[in-house]
Amino acid sequence: MNFAEKLKELRKQKGISQEQLAEKIYVSRQAITKWESGNGIPDIENLIAISSLFNESLDSLLSEEKSLISKHDFLYESRTEYDLDCPKKIDLKVGTAHEVIIEKTKDEKILVIAASNKLNYLSQQVKVKIIEDKRRMDVIVKHSSDFTDIAAQENLFIFVKIPERFVADIELSGELENLKIRDITFDAIEFDGKAKNVFVSNARGHVELNTNSNLNVEVRETKGKLDLNQFHAISRISFAENQNYYLKNAGRFTRFVDADSKIISGKRNLDDPSEPTDLIVELNGWKSEVQILK
Repeated sequence: MNFAEKLKELRKQKGISQEQLAEKIYVSRQAITKWESGNGIPDIENLIAISSLFNESLDSLLSEEKSLISKHDFLYESRTEYDLDCPKKIDLKVGTAHEVIIEKTKDEKILVIAASNKLNYLSQQVKVKIIEDKRRMDVIVKHSSDFTDIAAQENLFIFVKIPERFVADIELSGELENLKIRDITFDAIEFDGKAKNVFVSNARGHVELNTNSNLNVEVRETKGKLDLNQFHAISRISFAENQNYYLKNAGRFTRFVDADSKIISGKRNLDDPSEPTDLIVELNGWKSEVQILK
């Protein structure tokens, strides 16, 4: 079922008209008609609003849409493999890219794929350099002088598969449209830079997001800790229905707000507040606000 079919079905299950749906997410009825007829996909803010309204994850809403990175179906790819034999602290410097995905592999090699459906000179324009010592590995994605940041931001995907048992910590820096961390257990993943959308699914460990950009974050089936270290930013987090979490506000002039924009300081979404929670979400920084959509 594609997005258009799923949206129409969810709307009918809820018993609301196109006009009523449009009012609930603050768009025009014509926009709803366009989406349900398959003539377009909402932007990320409207997708998150639809996700929250119908209690459906973004991945579920878009499960049948074309996703090059998840299907590994690219016209152009450049692959770099490197053997690991002991735990390493891995430093990933990706520069500018449209999307970075980090997930585990059962192999004993780290695999870095630079991929695109439009960049036909990818193998000449994007190179991966690896520097290793006893405890650390630097993975650097380098661009040629004729490769623009605009081209990278729109068309470059970086796919990183890491042998889970050899990972100590991961540090990632870059300027991204999307960051996806999925199906992996780790001590810590720390991101420094800019990102618009962060997806964390089926992950175990400490995720730290150090960014002054506004974030849209989706979390599901994740255990550990999520730190948002932000300066003067407004972000939004949506959780899967079965995701247990606790909110901790530790910054100066920072706060969590609910879906109705009412201020909340801490929340445990469990029936029994004495029970342990799966995930602690901590907001640090200065003059930042995070809206909890689910």
